[in-house]
Amino acid sequence: MKPLFSFCIVFLCFNLISHAQIKNETLFTIDHEEFSVGEFLNSYQKNADIIESSSESIEQHLERYINFQLKLKSAYDLQLDTLQKFKKEFQRYYKQIADSYISNGEVTEAMVKETYDRTKKEIRASHILLNLPKHEKDTVETYQKALMIKKRIDEGEPFERLAIQYSEDPSVKKNAGDLNWFNTFKMVYEFENAAYNLEVGEVSNPVRSDFGYHIIKKTGERPSKGQLKTAHIMLLPGDSLQDPELRIQKIYARLQSGEDFHELAKQYSQDPNSASKGGYISAFTLGGLNSKEYENQAYALENPGDYTEPFKTRFGWHIVKLIEIIPLQPYVEVKEDYKKRLKSSSRSKILVSKIREDLEQLYTVDINSEAKAYFITLLDESFDKGKWRYEPLEGDASKTIIQVEDLTVDVKTFGEYLERQQRTLSKIPDRDVVLDKAIDELVYKKLLEYHKTQLPKIDPDFGDRIMEYKNGILIFDYMNSQVWQPVAEDTLAQKEYYKSKTSKFFKPAEVRGQLYTSQSKASLKELRSKLKEKKVNDTTSVAYAKDIIMENVSLEKVSSKLPKRFKMKAGVSRIYEHLGQYLLMNVVEVKDSRLLEFKEVNGRIISLLQEEREDLLISNLRSTYDVEVENEVVQNLKEQLEK
Repeated sequence: MKPLFSFCIVFLCFNLISHAQIKNETLFTIDHEEFSVGEFLNSYQKNADIIESSSESIEQHLERYINFQLKLKSAYDLQLDTLQKFKKEFQRYYKQIADSYISNGEVTEAMVKETYDRTKKEIRASHILLNLPKHEKDTVETYQKALMIKKRIDEGEPFERLAIQYSEDPSVKKNAGDLNWFNTFKMVYEFENAAYNLEVGEVSNPVRSDFGYHIIKKTGERPSKGQLKTAHIMLLPGDSLQDPELRIQKIYARLQSGEDFHELAKQYSQDPNSASKGGYISAFTLGGLNSKEYENQAYALENPGDYTEPFKTRFGWHIVKLIEIIPLQPYVEVKEDYKKRLKSSSRSKILVSKIREDLEQLYTVDINSEAKAYFITLLDESFDKGKWRYEPLEGDASKTIIQVEDLTVDVKTFGEYLERQQRTLSKIPDRDVVLDKAIDELVYKKLLEYHKTQLPKIDPDFGDRIMEYKNGILIFDYMNSQVWQPVAEDTLAQKEYYKSKTSKFFKPAEVRGQLYTSQSKASLKELRSKLKEKKVNDTTSVAYAKDIIMENVSLEKVSSKLPKRFKMKAGVSRIYEHLGQYLLMNVVEVKDSRLLEFKEVNGRIISLLQEEREDLLISNLRSTYDVEVENEVVQNLKEQLEK
């Protein structure tokens, strides 16, 4: 039902937005500043999941949206956007987002299509890595060594043995060069490109990347499954009371006998993030988890509902169930996202030359040839040794060597740049080439710098996104200064709240001990008799039937693991029927309900006081600013959204 509801919201919103008259109608005003239906619908679409899960009405979401705009207006009125702290944070976000929006024309389009096509296949490969500094020019010795290793592979020596002997990849001792399964964006582009172009079993010639030279052996290729949704039952590797491998095998046996996977996950899984949800974890793609063994087991499952045998990772013991295979999205739906990802990947080097070419078509670049000639006379033998020092003359800072639109690089700045970069540039023998390279680097830098300032005018999507980020940072600063920080620092008010609301801060009664569960009441009856015969401190040594699972637990009276009628007293409990099975508990300790100390609930008190202060803030803003809602437009909008 959820996907259908979300689709309906999005479809109706887009349908409304497509009608300019409705999109541009005024929904409400704040001090005569108009806010349109289209602006509200953008917020409504982005929050569709929240609206659905909370059953929030259109009127309620509109109230939240107006409150947001009131806070924003107040923040601008207080000129929080002029503070140095805000400007610094905003510029950092601006740079990050602008970097992902640089246009790359046809080269990007071709690489996006290549990348998408490659996501349809998953590759497995091994490699032998010979390390080499990123900017090392003299690579002959390392390259010859790589060729020698390749020749020995061609002559029949085992790839894995040579990998262990020669590879400088730190992981080789564990994997003999095997990099497991991967697809696009998981490896540097040079490596990925070579691996995808090999046949299974084929070994590449030496491939250069920023890491050095790779010799790559393609060991597998299979169709991509896309994203996987899975659930798991996990037991932590150490348990003083019962071997986790033995316990996971018992759980596995109950699965095979027909019990529900997700109920068993709720009852026994020790993953704190997923156990209460029935073991469900977020969908992932190949390489998206921090466990190759989990991925390999999950991707080997064929059909939704299939589950693995118990297996071990560094996190513990798992049984994994395949919930859903989410196929690759159509190209048109992922194209823009891929473009942005390309710019932050190792593919970006290939795009740089095209970026510059495109930018030079947009903006005017001027190079002062006289200033360039001046520097040729300054570079001497000390430059070759990396000991050259630039000594500026009076007036150098007023002379320009590079100009990109209204951005300039003066002679002094260029001289200082040459001095800093000389160890790299001095390896180039020709002085003209040295200067051309330095000028090219600074021209490219200034082209990008200027282009980023123009992006809000050139790209409306960028303009909308950067404004969204700006407002988000501003709201955070506003709420921090008006609500969160004042409350967090007012310890007197926190203690007063604690004294006046003590009934809110009682901890429920709690029991600690061993919990035994089974589908067989008879097995638990037999165990209960044995436990009653033993002393309390010796109960863990009691043998019990294979169909019983034992856990060491500490549970509050309100825990879902205990029946509501469970008696909170020390000793061996009676047998209860609960959650489709039977249970009994050996209660070692009972902790009575108690009033929590102030320090134990201080965080919760701060949160409650912040909610109260925010409510008061909204009330004051509603009094300060004149808010007028166009009720007829709201009703019309509601009728169309609820059709």
